[in-house]
Amino acid sequence: MEELHKFLHQNSKDGYIDWQTYRDGMQRFTCKARTIEKAIFESGLMPLRYKRNGSSLTQAEQHKLFESHVLIVGCGGLGGAVAALLARIGVGNITLMDDDVYEEHNLNRQFFSTPKTLGKSKAWIVRKGILNINPSLHVKAFTERFEANNANIFIQKKDVAIDALDNPNSKLLLATTCKEKGVAFVHGAISGWVGQCTTSTNLSNIYKTGQKGSEVQSGNLPTTANFCAVLQAAQTIKLLLNKPTLKDRLLFFDLHDDEFHALGLV
Repeated sequence: MEELHKFLHQNSKDGYIDWQTYRDGMQRFTCKARTIEKAIFESGLMPLRYKRNGSSLTQAEQHKLFESHVLIVGCGGLGGAVAALLARIGVGNITLMDDDVYEEHNLNRQFFSTPKTLGKSKAWIVRKGILNINPSLHVKAFTERFEANNANIFIQKKDVAIDALDNPNSKLLLATTCKEKGVAFVHGAISGWVGQCTTSTNLSNIYKTGQKGSEVQSGNLPTTANFCAVLQAAQTIKLLLNKPTLKDRLLFFDLHDDEFHALGLV
């Protein structure tokens, strides 16, 4: 590893390592991109791909994101977009979970849904997609449904769990399990033009009946899904970096009437 660190310092430009140096290092040291990126951070350097993160994230914070592990439950409209955003900002370990496959009605909003992916596993397609975005990631994909008999297994050793589910009972199970295990949690939900996001695990007052809500009639717009995914990704990044989050507030947004409200959760 000492030789790799020396190689990186010799090939750095203003403290940054470009992708060609990754490729040269992978060939010279017979290793993967992740090994190169790990050595970059340990050497006090920064991958050039993160340069535009600028002073918003320090080198230490970028390194912390690389070492973090996030679970995304649901890889559809919310989960696929969240996964892409976290891959681009550099969250290094991502576990994806979804037992569904892409269908034609997903094409309007789901980030990695294309005519070529119809009928294919959402979890595996998202995995492939975010590794194409950032080859330095460590990504696992599971085609299992999130249920009581596997909730503890998938939650353990995660820094944040993201609710990108469309089933209220599953959302409540994920929130409750995170609370019991002390794992940070990010909730998101959309319907038509509106949506909501919070980092509180107290969802019982939101989902009282366990039945699906207005999205059944209102549908799910691509703009709403992506807006909510941005909020979820931002909250996830702040949780990983110990920055202030929504905590006990629910951020409700209406993109049709341009209204945004932070409501207290009790």
